[in-house]
Amino acid sequence: MNQTTKETQSKADTSEPNKDTPTLSASTDASSEAPKSKQQKPASAKSKSSRQRLVFIIVLLLIATWFGLGYLNYSHQYLSTEDAFISGNQTQIGSQVAGLIQTTPLQNNKDVQKGDILFTLDPAPFQIAVDEAQAGLATAEREQQTANAAINTAQAELMRQKASAQQAEDHLHRLTNIKNKQFVSEQALSDARSALAVAKAAVDQAQAQLAQAKTQAGAEGAENDLIKTAQAKLAQAQYNLSKTVVRAPMSGRLANYNIEPGQTVNANQTVCSIVATTGLWVDANFKETDLGAVHIGQPAQIESDIYPGHVFKGHVLSIAAGAGNAFSLLPPQNATGNWVKVTQRVPVRILLDDTDTKHHLPIGTSTTTRIELTKDPHGFWQSMLNVIGFGGHTSPSHKSSL
Repeated sequence: MNQTTKETQSKADTSEPNKDTPTLSASTDASSEAPKSKQQKPASAKSKSSRQRLVFIIVLLLIATWFGLGYLNYSHQYLSTEDAFISGNQTQIGSQVAGLIQTTPLQNNKDVQKGDILFTLDPAPFQIAVDEAQAGLATAEREQQTANAAINTAQAELMRQKASAQQAEDHLHRLTNIKNKQFVSEQALSDARSALAVAKAAVDQAQAQLAQAKTQAGAEGAENDLIKTAQAKLAQAQYNLSKTVVRAPMSGRLANYNIEPGQTVNANQTVCSIVATTGLWVDANFKETDLGAVHIGQPAQIESDIYPGHVFKGHVLSIAAGAGNAFSLLPPQNATGNWVKVTQRVPVRILLDDTDTKHHLPIGTSTTTRIELTKDPHGFWQSMLNVIGFGGHTSPSHKSSL
């Protein structure tokens, strides 16, 4: 009995390992498949990341190409520089006579019109000078009248002496006729000759006095030197008096108007300025390598930092005859062994259109200036197609060097 039980237990023990064998093999298969799936997941993730990176790079290249072509197209149509400054006509205002400022009716940085009074000087000293000049002219005229009277007196004396001489000559002639008939003594005839000689001498003296009177009197009327001098002094005094009122010679905006009543100014001393608000221009300095595409009359666009987003219109007025350093006080000397080529800049003057009156541009301010080289926006793309062989044989009207 016991032996049978042991055999049964031994069979059961031997049979249990057989039951566990399939489970062990299944766990072994599962453990072998798990590393394979873990290896496949990183590989697929890496492949996906590579594709995303490639797509990102392609997108960046496309964007860069787009912007690059856009820049080339822009360079084909426009020539741009930031080395450009607003300029305009400006007049230095001063007094032509020295004096004391009496009134200053305006304020600094205010618009003025041509003919407006800028300031006035005390007119009293200048009015006194006018009065003195008028008195001098009156004196000269009286002296001229006195001289004319002396001339008249000398002329009358000359006529009287001539009459006396004529009488003496007639008397001598009568005595001579009587003497031939022996009715006149020799002494009477001698006295008559002496009287005629005295009369002729008196005539000569009267003529000399008349000539002297005419010399002292000079020319008559306005041609007289004394009168002309007095008239010139009067005109100068009146001119100086008129210059005590200083008016604006042009329309524009006042600058440096820092004068006050009671201040003394010298002749030709600058006391303020007037800057024109119309007829402004831009002095744009372009590289010499870009000037081949610039021509007079080309339209231009100007932008100022004062008015962001606002575009002013203009056109090319002129191109300077030389680079900026060619007109300096000490021109550069390039005849040296260590010379290095430096691209020079040439000023191009661009006249602004006066249609925009709402935006004031101060002179001296910087701008971004663009010159429109061609009005054909498709010219660049046509030239690109020509390069790669897909376009015709047309070429853009202008070409800008980059």
